[in-house]
Amino acid sequence: MRLLPVLRRPFHEEQRALRLQVLRLGSMVEESLCLARAVLAGPNLELAPQVRLGDNRIDRLYRELEERCLFLLSRRASNQRETRQLIVYLQAIRDLERIGDYCKDLASTGERLLPYQPLAVRDGLLMMLDRSRSLLAMALEALSCNDASAGQRLIALDDLVDQDYANIYEQLTKGHLLASMPREAVVLTALAIRALERLADHAVNVSRRISHGAVGTDQS
Repeated sequence: MRLLPVLRRPFHEEQRALRLQVLRLGSMVEESLCLARAVLAGPNLELAPQVRLGDNRIDRLYRELEERCLFLLSRRASNQRETRQLIVYLQAIRDLERIGDYCKDLASTGERLLPYQPLAVRDGLLMMLDRSRSLLAMALEALSCNDASAGQRLIALDDLVDQDYANIYEQLTKGHLLASMPREAVVLTALAIRALERLADHAVNVSRRISHGAVGTDQS
C-alpha cells in the first residue's frame, strides 16, 4: 500500500493520517511481542515463524511510513512545529521497527531454548518481558494521546526492567545456575535478556521523542 497522497490535503489531516499509521505499526509490533512471549514461555513450535512473517510486514510498513515522513518533510512542512512533529514520527517508527527486530530475535532465541525448557529463570524472564510489553503499550498510548508527560512514568518502569536484567544476569553468571544449566542455554538466555533490555530502551525513546518534539494536538 502506497501512502503518498494523490490529492493535497491540509497538513493537520496529513499529520493525523500519519499518526494513525504509526499507531498501526505499533499495534503490529505489540502483536509480535505477544507471540515472542509465547515462544519463550515454551514449548511452542508454531509461533516463531509467525513472528518472522509479521516482521516482514512491519518492515514493509516501516519503509512506507519513512517514505511518507520524508515526503512531507521535503514538500509540506511549512514551519518549525510541523517539522518537529514529522521528525518525532520519523524517529518513533525507527524505534518501533527496531523493537520488531528484537521480537524476531526473541522468537528465534525461544526456538533454540525449547530443548532446555522449562528454564530455571523462566519466571524472571517472563516478568521482564511483561514489563517490557507494558512499556511498549504505555509508549503507544502516549503517542496516541500526545502525552508529553509520560516519559517519567516509563523511565520508572524501565528501571525495573534494568533491575530484572541485572538479577537474571547475576543468576546466570554466578552461583549454581552457571554449573547446572547447559552452556548454550546460559548464552541464549543472556541474549534474550539483552534483547529485552534494548527493546525497553526503545519504548522509552518513543515517549521521550514526544516530549522533546512537543507534538501538538491535531486540528479538527
